[in-house]
Amino acid sequence: MGDLSKSESAPSQQFVFKKPVYDSHYLSTHYNHLERHDSIFKEFKHLFKRNSRHGTSKLSDVGSQRSSKSGIGSGSGCVAYSFGNEFNKDLKHHYGKWGKYCDRERFGGSVCVIRRAKDNKVFAVKEFRKREPPESERAYVKKVTAEFCIGSMLHHDNIIETLDIIQEGSSFYQIMEYVPYDMFTIVMNSELSPAEIGCCWRQLLSGVDYLHQVGIGHRDLKLDNLVMDERNIVKIIDFGTATVVRYPYEKEDRLSKGLCGSDPYIAPEQYNQPFYNAFSADLWSCGIIYVCMVLHRFAWYVPRPDRDANYQMYLNNRNSLLAYIPRYARQTIAHLLEPYPPDRCTMPFLLSDPWVASIETCTPHRHYQHHHPLPSSPCTNSNQPFSPV
Repeated sequence: MGDLSKSESAPSQQFVFKKPVYDSHYLSTHYNHLERHDSIFKEFKHLFKRNSRHGTSKLSDVGSQRSSKSGIGSGSGCVAYSFGNEFNKDLKHHYGKWGKYCDRERFGGSVCVIRRAKDNKVFAVKEFRKREPPESERAYVKKVTAEFCIGSMLHHDNIIETLDIIQEGSSFYQIMEYVPYDMFTIVMNSELSPAEIGCCWRQLLSGVDYLHQVGIGHRDLKLDNLVMDERNIVKIIDFGTATVVRYPYEKEDRLSKGLCGSDPYIAPEQYNQPFYNAFSADLWSCGIIYVCMVLHRFAWYVPRPDRDANYQMYLNNRNSLLAYIPRYARQTIAHLLEPYPPDRCTMPFLLSDPWVASIETCTPHRHYQHHHPLPSSPCTNSNQPFSPV
């Protein structure tokens, strides 16, 4: 962390930072996932139809090609999807035997690894929640499919690859590329250098920029939804609260409504305005993520002055928080953590910022030596047998 001047190191009122711990209180208070409705699926179908009508798809312009050719996740993705279609079945036949659960507590036992016998390739498998009465089967399938549809259409180095969806009985499973390390654990249990923090954060910005270019707002950006592979490539996961902000060939952004995401990362306008721009809310979350990476703490638990003293202090004096982060980042983070959305910086402005533009960033084809070695993955350690469950 950068040195602080004497006047900056001791603000009149001190922030009280508490290290986040995954426990029942965290899980019950920091997840505000907006309930999915039929409208979100209609938005995605409308998006894909518009792409097809213009003879091109912005969603497939950037990034790598799909590594799986089977199932509903191949070819045209959800463009040709209808509810009369059959989903792929027989998960073990397509992908192999179940392996260990990864971070069962955090994901509620819903994410597991699976290893394909023919090439020893490992995948992550997410089991969607069960249908809950009085929810109709049709409504449930729409909600399940909405997340898969958007994930399967995104292809970028800093976005997780969504490969397939499988139905077995009443259960649905989403197949994704397996990435062994989650950023929450890395940040909270490691002393990252400024270069490592910058590299990871700049990769996050690349992924978010891609999403915004294709018209998608994530709305739940946080350390928990970032993973890192063995090459130190950071990827964004979990599109359960994603929304279409701008359709292709449109210039105006569509406003979002409803509280979703995790309290410490949520932009304040989600609490005090009936409608908000999801792109701008994502940028606020990016700023919070940088602060978390530097401090190993949340800046506040909720951006509501009536409920959080730290946030009230920040509104009264921006330096009460910015004094704790490196000097070179303060102006940039201040532009991101602007409580008034019209004054918050945009993605083009952010990427043109001299500090952001100067960050050395790892890619699949270029690796800088500023990263510490990563530990062996607990789920795919090659020195241990793969244990089916």
